[in-house]
Amino acid sequence: MDIDSELLTTVVGSYPSRPERSELINSFYEKKGPFESSLKRAVEDQLECGLDLISDGQTRASMVDIFAKGLSGYRIKERVEIVERVKYSGEITVEDQRLVREIIPDRTGLKGIVTGPCTLVESSKDMFYEDKKEAVMDTAEALAEEAIRLSSVCDVIQIDEPLFSIDFPDHAQESLEKLLNIDVPIALHVCGDVTEMMEELVELDVDILDHEFTTNPVLYDKFSDIDFPQRLSVGVVSTEPTVEEVEEIRKRIEKAVDLFGPKVMIDPDCGLRNLDVKTAKMKLKNMVEAKERVQCG
Repeated sequence: MDIDSELLTTVVGSYPSRPERSELINSFYEKKGPFESSLKRAVEDQLECGLDLISDGQTRASMVDIFAKGLSGYRIKERVEIVERVKYSGEITVEDQRLVREIIPDRTGLKGIVTGPCTLVESSKDMFYEDKKEAVMDTAEALAEEAIRLSSVCDVIQIDEPLFSIDFPDHAQESLEKLLNIDVPIALHVCGDVTEMMEELVELDVDILDHEFTTNPVLYDKFSDIDFPQRLSVGVVSTEPTVEEVEEIRKRIEKAVDLFGPKVMIDPDCGLRNLDVKTAKMKLKNMVEAKERVQCG
């Protein structure tokens, strides 16, 4: 796909597709994973909505649990725990991306998603490391291996670091640098109000900054007041269960274009995992229709 196209529509990642009860039962007896069907439904919904750059829907688990299950050193009990040195022990989401690639047409792009090392460590009970920075750096090195493998399948790699809206650790930039040695564009998604961290964020060597502009409209003014080299991905629908009207979304897109130019990307504020499927799909449909109205003038 043309990743440089104007007003490219995408998603942050998660989609509310879940395995049916029958699929979970059958998978137990047939000794196979139940998530292929839910992944396909998430992909098909995104394609039907007309998105340019889609994800696998992250239907297996939450953004933290997916990687905690896949990295050596993490385990999940009542909560996520770090119990030994963190290492990469094999592909985590790459096979799912290969499956998506088989489904989607050539004109549609694919976004691989990696939960950032600072957020993963902060979301876990550390029972091994005495120094948080060391835990973050080991996690970053392990995630870098996954990012390299994802880059052979995906058009964009997105790093999710929601922690950065409330804290930007001294080691944050150093940890991200370990994940940047890949040959596809890199997006950084940080949800929440990032006005206090903007100076640090725009200094990061990433290609795309993705933020919640609908929930935090102050970001329109804040970003228009500073210079930054990255392409901006602007959230134009919320993650609330209310479906915005097309005209409401169109006005948000037009504001983004007026302030930041037609190269902005358009997506929801954050992942849609906690919505029902009907609501999530309607939000995406209205978002794409609003973008088309803007392009038609």
